[in-house]
Amino acid sequence: MDKIAEFDFLSDFVAENCFDVEVCRDQLRVLWTAFCLHHGLIVDTHNYDLHLLKLWQEIQKTGDGTSEWADLDGFENFMCAYLV
Repeated sequence: MDKIAEFDFLSDFVAENCFDVEVCRDQLRVLWTAFCLHHGLIVDTHNYDLHLLKLWQEIQKTGDGTSEWADLDGFENFMCAYLV
């Protein structure tokens, strides 16, 4: 799958869902895991961090807060669970 198209899908998923709901957070993590595996992104590398930051910025735009992710570090820890 095309990297840009797949990331756009992730961004659309963020815009269309509420992350106060656990199942939506879990779905996002699984989609992110698949994206990383498809495109060879390795946790704590520059390329991984750039893409994760872009996704975090998309979440911030929604104004959708969740105690699960108080900040970027919390979001990163949650998102990399299946990759480390």
